Amino acid sequence: MTAVLRASVFLTLGERVVVASHRGQPWCFLLGERVAPGEGVEQVLHRVLRRTAGFEVRTLDFVGGLERTGAGGAARHRVEMLFTGAVPRFAQFGSRLDDVDLVTVRMSELDQVEFRPAGVGDVIGSWLTHHEPQWYTDGGSGYPPSVATP
Repeated sequence: MTAVLRASVFLTLGERVVVASHRGQPWCFLLGERVAPGEGVEQVLHRVLRRTAGFEVRTLDFVGGLERTGAGGAARHRVEMLFTGAVPRFAQFGSRLDDVDLVTVRMSELDQVEFRPAGVGDVIGSWLTHHEPQWYTDGGSGYPPSVATP
């Protein structure tokens, strides 16, 4: 089984969440990419933000993870680690990529957005409500081992 680790980030801008969209597509996704062996997760996210949005965030908070196990002969174990950060106060907002738009969504309207991969909206909503990291798997959700359960 092949393991893939991805790091993704959603940004906050006041009472809005910043996510990405491929032009012409009705669904949204979080900025991020695969983490190469030996590379740090935060290093990846700062690079992605510089390339896509033209700025870095000051701090990144761990939001949670999505863990999926593929089926069939070419099974892949995919772990997506999600983080959040605030858009810097004087940042020029917009995408630097031709095929990607950065869009803002009211926090109260997140449940109306179709995210890919599925489940990302649940992770974001849980974080915004409870400010506790959650770990979501194919079989349900639970707290990461390092976080005390309530």
